[in-house]
Amino acid sequence: MARPQNKEEYRKELAETFANILEEKGLNWKKEWRAVGADEAPRNAVTGHVYNGTNCFYLSLMAYCRGYNDPRWATMIQIMDNDKKYHPGEKWHLKAGTKAVYVEYWYPYDLVKNKALTWSQYKDEIDNGRAPKEFRLSTKYTAVFNASQIEGISHLPEKEKFTVPIDELVNTLSHNMNVPVFYDGGDRAYYSPSKDEIHLPAPENFTSEYALNATALHELAHSTGHATRLNRDIENTFGSESYAYEELVAEITSCFMGVNLETDSTDANIDNHKAYVQSWVKEIRDKPEKLVHAIKDAQAATTYMEEKAEIITPEESKKRNSEVMEVTADGKVKEAENASRTASRCRGVR
Repeated sequence: MARPQNKEEYRKELAETFANILEEKGLNWKKEWRAVGADEAPRNAVTGHVYNGTNCFYLSLMAYCRGYNDPRWATMIQIMDNDKKYHPGEKWHLKAGTKAVYVEYWYPYDLVKNKALTWSQYKDEIDNGRAPKEFRLSTKYTAVFNASQIEGISHLPEKEKFTVPIDELVNTLSHNMNVPVFYDGGDRAYYSPSKDEIHLPAPENFTSEYALNATALHELAHSTGHATRLNRDIENTFGSESYAYEELVAEITSCFMGVNLETDSTDANIDNHKAYVQSWVKEIRDKPEKLVHAIKDAQAATTYMEEKAEIITPEESKKRNSEVMEVTADGKVKEAENASRTASRCRGVR
């Protein structure tokens, strides 16, 4: 870019460049871990039929909301199995208090004979010369229950588990920052400011070593904002401007810190970094100074984490911080240049 005439021009150009990177087509953020059973489409526990369309989406959504970790669902008739034809070798019992989820079933109705048909029967009728106008589509809603709420049902076959090592950098940061990291095995990765602790899915559920450790660094970056550390505004509401800002700070910090991991990032990892903050494009363009401040906060968080990881000395940390403070006091243009140099450490900000 050409030499800026003033700080406003510089910041606008910086924000525009950053936004263009984030707007690369085809970038969609992908969650880089999977919950137990979550990588399988919802299916019927008896027939094995895979639900599709709206039913697939709704059952997946309800499984996530209720914390179900089994992709199988069954109707009450299938669970009770009074004729012992669905699971003759097993006795199923629905756990008390279990709530149903309703799936939508469309079927053809014969207007002439006044009865419901199966789809194969409907096809036979049409093949035999009946007119489509003699039928109409009807719908009914059937209650189904997740297999994780059914006692006596056989367990899902164990899948091969892959060992995904936790980088020593993550362990050192957790210890020296006094921020415990719990690998609870759920479907969420988050930092709790009130408890000052991190919760991640089980290591074997991550898609790669880099994905696990970059996610841990992202949450550790959030923890640097705690009142006992760098004291950023991290007690914010999901979806708010301050929430989005903190996500950007944590993601840039994770990117900066990622160079210290034993495992190198791939192009797919970098694309995922960038995709994660694409929702910030409009905010950055409307308020270019936001990007400068976010990079500065990410610099401070990175310096703090590198000191705690024993990558740099306390003296070096103090020197870096004094330079940033001096820049802040002396002029915005220098601050932006300093931020830009730091940003170049990452092959693509996520």
